[in-house]
Amino acid sequence: MADNRKKASMSQVLTDIKPYITKKFMAAPCVKEQDIQVICQILLPRYKNVQLMQGLTNNKPDFRIQVKGLFGTEEKRFEVAVGDKKRPATKKKSDLGWIDRIEEIDAALDDF
Repeated sequence: MADNRKKASMSQVLTDIKPYITKKFMAAPCVKEQDIQVICQILLPRYKNVQLMQGLTNNKPDFRIQVKGLFGTEEKRFEVAVGDKKRPATKKKSDLGWIDRIEEIDAALDDF
């Protein structure tokens, strides 16, 4: 089976997912938690040099897009918003639910 995916630039990737990126005045760009799966389904079948990752930065969930190019890797980081509100920065109990979400995305991507 031939890999028909093409190489992308960061600007192409950001154009493809522009409807899913939100930005409030003076705030970092973010994506809604429920849109991450859609973003994966848009980008991964289309581009072969794109990697998507979820993690934590300063106790806040984030979503990272890496585009590997000839001269290095570009990375764009987005905060993850739950519903219409961002997750609070401080929590008394560690929330490891994001691991389950990564497993769900990984299972969905195995279908490709």
